[in-house]
Amino acid sequence: MLLLSIVDSALVAINIFNTFVLFAHLHPVESPLKKLLLKCIQRAVADFHSTRYGVSFVLLSLLCISTCSATRYYQEDDSAMLIRAIISGYTFACTSIFIKLSHQMLQLSIDRLMELEKEVARHDICNFTPPTKSVMDALLTPYKPFISVESTGLHRIPSNTPHLFVSNHSLYGIEMPLLLNQLYQHKDIFPRGLADHFHFATLNGPIIRAFGAVDGTRENVDALMEKGESVLVYPGGGHEVLKHSSVPRHELMWKQRVGFARCAIKHGYPILPCACVGTEDMFESVCDIPTGYKGMVLPISVTSPCKVQKCFFWFGTPIETKQYNGEYTCDEYAKE
Repeated sequence: MLLLSIVDSALVAINIFNTFVLFAHLHPVESPLKKLLLKCIQRAVADFHSTRYGVSFVLLSLLCISTCSATRYYQEDDSAMLIRAIISGYTFACTSIFIKLSHQMLQLSIDRLMELEKEVARHDICNFTPPTKSVMDALLTPYKPFISVESTGLHRIPSNTPHLFVSNHSLYGIEMPLLLNQLYQHKDIFPRGLADHFHFATLNGPIIRAFGAVDGTRENVDALMEKGESVLVYPGGGHEVLKHSSVPRHELMWKQRVGFARCAIKHGYPILPCACVGTEDMFESVCDIPTGYKGMVLPISVTSPCKVQKCFFWFGTPIETKQYNGEYTCDEYAKE
């Protein structure tokens, strides 16, 4: 019994570690946690791989446990042995794969592994296919009973030219899918939204990725603009989405950010200013919970049926950038 307890404890420990390895490798490369998780794995497996016969011992032990448990099951018809044989066999297969991945990580280095994942991510970004208009409209069905939309200035947007759409974020980012849908349904434009890194470390990541959002790095913006895609940027980023209750409603939190202007100048993209109001007026702040990430908070707000109202979008006249001849490093041009 003591031996079986030791075997079961070992199987549990190995599977817990395998789960951690799986989580780290499947974690989005855009997440700020990705590199930290890989470093933790590297430290854990470096000594293990350097131990003579360590890898072989673990794999042979798992194989022996699976074989012996299966043999005992056929001899004694013990269901516990069958379960142990299945789990140890599964653990052997997963551990073999993860040992191979860990070996590659040690050989390539974490930075090189991250570069490879980013190359794959950029390929996926450039080959994204937006949902059909009917599907996009259906996805926003939950909004319809509560929030109606009114847009001004859609006629100013040329449909045959890619643009850099620059807008303010509202509290919780409720307006973003509505803005995408307005442009898609009325102008046949599906801009690719730039999202903050922290989104991809949460359950929100797969959702916004399905709406075409990408990590807001200059490399990703370059890839999208080289492909001729329209891009949507919120210079206020997560600070406007998770706005502190002390910040007045609709106040821009852009600071002195001009990175979006540099990207537009570099690729000769027209900048199309946008604005959204309405959604922040629906909420009353209750409290702010510190997140510990870049000084941001998680605002807790409440609303009521009587406060629900329209979401208003305004689209301005495109601002040309071709006259700057791609001189995106010039501070004067970027701030102009």
